[in-house]
Amino acid sequence: MAPNPDRELADARACIDRGDEQGALKRLDRARQGYVKQRNSAGLEHVLVLADVLSGSAEQTSVGRENLVYAVKQNTRAETRRQAQERGHPWRDPYPDLQAPTEHTGITMTRGVKIAIAIGTALATAALIGVFGVAPFFAESKTDVTLRLVNDSSARVQVRGCDDVNCATTWTQADLDAGATAERDVPVNEAVQLFKVERSGTSTCLPLLVHRAYVGAGSDSTVPLVARLSQATPCPGTAVLPRAAPVRGL
Repeated sequence: MAPNPDRELADARACIDRGDEQGALKRLDRARQGYVKQRNSAGLEHVLVLADVLSGSAEQTSVGRENLVYAVKQNTRAETRRQAQERGHPWRDPYPDLQAPTEHTGITMTRGVKIAIAIGTALATAALIGVFGVAPFFAESKTDVTLRLVNDSSARVQVRGCDDVNCATTWTQADLDAGATAERDVPVNEAVQLFKVERSGTSTCLPLLVHRAYVGAGSDSTVPLVARLSQATPCPGTAVLPRAAPVRGL
């Protein structure tokens, strides 16, 4: 998540000035995530203003811009609702006509989609094909959710985030002592996020159903999703649904 959303916003402005709309989108989304963490609805509005400046002439930029605007508006909805509840005031929806943009139904082959298809093919079971079959219809999302990996074993383990079903390449790695945790941000629309867990020379796999868990948690990207590494099974692994972290002790 963005450690300084104001700086990300300034960098986004600079990207816009030099015509780098993809760079601007990336920084605007970092700013959005930072303002969500800060519960700063005014900051979210600034992100929305800059997003409206983008021309979206390229297809990739257009899709990214629409997804960003949608995410900002949903975040603003959640934050204004929270503020109204705290003050004991009735909540007024700032975007009552908001609907998911049509780009959300497009086919985007994200890492999670590719892993989902590969695992579903490898296992070739009707149940898992049912779980993963809808994966190709997830559009790429600019919204991330925090995934908390808990080493609930009594031994030190190494956990790796896999880019493919064989884990030939990885995007993250952590060495965790017993009882330790690691947090990683992953796109909410990843159908499956695969982790490989190694302990004492033995490797197991932990495919996590990120998108389903995110929806089950109320589509709130501020709520971390928790997975226990002891749930890993012999590769390619049995799909596991992370649980939403409790409100207290996040």
